Amino acid sequence: MIPMKKRLTLAATVLALGLTLSAQAATSNGNDFALYYHEANTPDKKSAVLKDAEGRPHFFRYLKILEMTEGDEGGKHYVDVTAVEPASSMNVKLRISATNSLALLKNSPETKIGDAIAVTGKVNSVDTEKNTIVLDSSIVRHKDVLSRKPGKELLSEVDPTALVYSYTEGPRPIMLQAQDKDLLESRDKILEQGGPKAWFEFLETEIAKRKAQRAAERQAR
Repeated sequence: MIPMKKRLTLAATVLALGLTLSAQAATSNGNDFALYYHEANTPDKKSAVLKDAEGRPHFFRYLKILEMTEGDEGGKHYVDVTAVEPASSMNVKLRISATNSLALLKNSPETKIGDAIAVTGKVNSVDTEKNTIVLDSSIVRHKDVLSRKPGKELLSEVDPTALVYSYTEGPRPIMLQAQDKDLLESRDKILEQGGPKAWFEFLETEIAKRKAQRAAERQAR
């Protein structure tokens, strides 16, 4: 049997190790990294900023797309993107090949040059001559706005899949995404005429229709 003192020490060690691993696995702020690198005024300082960021996932917002090139490699479709990070004016280069990310770019309205996206990617390197951050393992998180709004920005304003409403009084919970929030315009009328059962059935039916329609549109592309 382990003595109480040793057990406490062991628990503290495990907790500290867990916190360390969590910190290492956390996604860092890519916009901050770009700004810190841009503002570093000597090669040594730039190297230190890059060394700290290399190989770790970073979340970049407000990336304005400058170039988009589609292609195929090994039977897998991809989109190469070069975008500009607004705070530092540095370019960010990435390849998008994940199925969900490609589908998100195609979702109406289809993403084009001049639009903004938010992405997560591991910092690979910085091309100083081209003022470009190169990312690996990139994932599109959501379509974005070109700059932060004054005050608090709602996720539902930039992410069409963000949850904006839930209804839990029916047989099953119903979750409504931002892209379907127009269904809420019928809420009062349906509740007044048919009650909670009618509202539940309306939501479930309409959401299922829209999911099927979006799936069909993605397959047709």
